[in-house]
Amino acid sequence: MTEDSELARALRSAAPFLPDGLSRAGQVRELALVGANRLIERDAGGVDRAAGLRRLAAGFADPARAGVDWGALREGKRHAWPAG
Repeated sequence: MTEDSELARALRSAAPFLPDGLSRAGQVRELALVGANRLIERDAGGVDRAAGLRRLAAGFADPARAGVDWGALREGKRHAWPAG
């Protein structure tokens, strides 16, 4: 495998998430395995977990759309940790 600028950049970016002491070939192997698993997971039933998490986070950015009863949460907090 030829290490071009894109591969070198990917390896540098991934280095903090890979086990210490891996050879270059070991790093490429780890990335290939993780990448393949990610593609398989995304393809399984058309589920893209990252997109799902982004949608979930976006819902919490707008409290009216979060699907959470904020009043009930405040009331529960008041009962669980009464002031003074």
